[in-house]
This record gives sequence, C-alpha cells and structure tokens, in this order.
Amino acid sequence: MKFVGLVFKSARRNLRRTMLTVFSVAIAVFLFAALRAVLDGFHAAAEASSSTRIVTIRSTSMIFSMPSTHAEIVRGLPGVRDVTWASWFGGIYKDPKNFFGQFAIEPESYLRMFPEIVLTPEQKAAFLEDRTGCIVGDGLVKQFGWKLGDKIVLKVGIPIYGREDFPFTIRGIYKAGSNAVDNQTMLFHWKYADERSVRPGEVGWLVSEIANPDQAPQIADAIDRKFENTPYETKTDTEKAFQSSFASMFGNLDLLLGSIAIAVVVTTLFVAGNTMAMSVRERTTEIAVMRTLGYPSHIIFFLIAGEGLLMSLVGGVLGASLARVLVTPSTFGGNSFMPPFGVSGRNVVIGVLLSALIGVAAGLIPATMASRLKIVDALRRAA
Repeated sequence: MKFVGLVFKSARRNLRRTMLTVFSVAIAVFLFAALRAVLDGFHAAAEASSSTRIVTIRSTSMIFSMPSTHAEIVRGLPGVRDVTWASWFGGIYKDPKNFFGQFAIEPESYLRMFPEIVLTPEQKAAFLEDRTGCIVGDGLVKQFGWKLGDKIVLKVGIPIYGREDFPFTIRGIYKAGSNAVDNQTMLFHWKYADERSVRPGEVGWLVSEIANPDQAPQIADAIDRKFENTPYETKTDTEKAFQSSFASMFGNLDLLLGSIAIAVVVTTLFVAGNTMAMSVRERTTEIAVMRTLGYPSHIIFFLIAGEGLLMSLVGGVLGASLARVLVTPSTFGGNSFMPPFGVSGRNVVIGVLLSALIGVAAGLIPATMASRLKIVDALRRAA
C-alpha cells in the first residue's frame, strides 16, 4: 500500500493526457453499456413472452389483413383454448412526430388473454362499455399528460379507415405487468374502426391461447394448413418468435452492436496502451534511478501497471455511472416496436470489469519493458 501514492503521483504528472485517457475509457464503457441495454431490451421482451400464446399473420406480410372469420375457424382446432385478434391503426395524434402504437382489439378476449395489461376492475368495465373508449399505457400518460376521461382525437393514418377523425375517451390507464407488453400503446374497440373501414371484417393478426405449450409447433402447423391454398394463407409462430421478428427488422443486432462494442474497446485499448508507453519513455531516467536505489523489478512493474489500471478504472466507473443514470426506461421508454431500454446493474459491473481489463492489457507491455530495463541502458538512453 505504501507505493499507492507513487501511482497517483505518476498519474498526475501529465494531467491533460491522463484525463484524455480516462475520458476515452469512459466513452468506451458508456457505449458498451448502452449497446448492451439495447440488446437486453429486445431479448427481455422475447423472453417474457407467454409460452401458451401463438400468433397468426398473413404468410405474405404482417401489413396484409385477413378475414375475422379466421378466428372462429382457429378456435375450433384441437388444442386451442381461446382466440383474440388485433389490427394496427396508424393514427396521428396532433403531429406525425407523436408516434405511438394504436391497436384496434377485440376487447374482452384480448384483455382476458393478456393479463399483463393491468387495469383496475372499474376502468376495465368502463372501457368495455364504451364503444369509443380506449385504454392507454402509463408511459403515454406521462408523455402527453393525459388523465382519465380526457377526449383525444386521432387523424386517420391508413386510408382504409376513411378520412374522418376518430374521437376517443380515455377510460383506463394500464400498467405493463411484464416485458411482454409495453406501456406506450393505445388500445380501443376493433368494431369502432371496423365499422368505418372500406374493407370491413378484416383483422391484422390473430392470437391463440393453447392448452399445452409443448404442442405449439403442431398447433401452429395445423392452423397454417387450415388456410393453405386459400387467398389468405397464414404463418403462425410462438409469441416469442413473433416478438423476436421485430428485432430482426433492424438486422442482426447482436452482430451489429457487438461489432461496434468490440471496435470501441479495441480502439480504447490502443489509446490507453500508447499513453502508458509514452509515460514510460518519459520516465526512463526515473526508472533507472529507482533501480539504482534498490527498487526491485517487480515493484517497477506494479507501479507502471497500477497507473494504467487506475486510469482505466476511473474511466470505467465514470462511464458506467453515466450510462446507468442516462440510459433508463424513463428516458428511453420504447414504443410498440422498440422495447424500453435501461442499463442493468449487471452491465454496470461488466463495464467496470471491462475497463479493468483494458487497464491491465494497456499497461502490461510497458510495465514489462520498464521492469526489464537495465540501469546502464536506461542512463545511456537518457544521456
């Protein structure tokens, strides 16, 4: 411990260079933690999916609809306990920038099959009784300052719903009981939208509740075979696969974000390594004097390596702390396609450990060279 003061003193020798190195490590750790938060958000949404729900969409694409009569056909298949459906509305609230998910749902069955949508009994009853009523997530309430009973109007965003605006009354404010649903969505009665649609009787997707999760592949195959060679062929997957498909729309996020994180870390490693090498070159005479005074080579090694570790750890703690404070579900609340992001404690710890690894790796070679430096060679080089 008596040599710790020398480590701090050496780190303060060139304060500007030390601070730049610390900030470089901090930025690297911040980006690493933030990128991991994005991946964790998508993975958490998929992992929280129910094993008893499967989703059916048109085989061509989710943007194409199918007849609502498909629901009754699916309901009659063996292993299916319940069926509900929903459609994407795509309305505009005041300004196109105010984007959030709006789903027209079959209210009773949808709320029955998605217990993660947490409503009070009074709000649920009020919503079911009001044809023009809607429920909104508490995230939207925080964003727009809504409250129960507020009147909101959506402009039509998809031509199939005509041209007239849709007025709604907020009858409920729900909380997300798990990552399987988000709190940035508006839900309303499917019949309300369907009665003004130019293609009535069509839905965007079906959600089926099955009795045995182990039979999900067989039931999904049975559903798709039921509509095979019809104008409305379907594609059925587990809810987990359906949730994961949204992440795939952005490409291979694991590879993309992982590559960025690795590139940032490797670049920072070179920066820190170069800093330590410059520090050792500047102190060649001092190292020679310390060896002359009797400092053993392993002490020289740990002094140099400790300096690199110190700078990296300070940067790592700074970057991880900033990521923890700035990247939170409240600031990155997500929407119907993007899950909420937040830096977990686990990623904070990994980020700090990563900074320690950078410090050890950056200081290893300069510390080894300094510890092996011969006194005569060091003094000759200085001269």
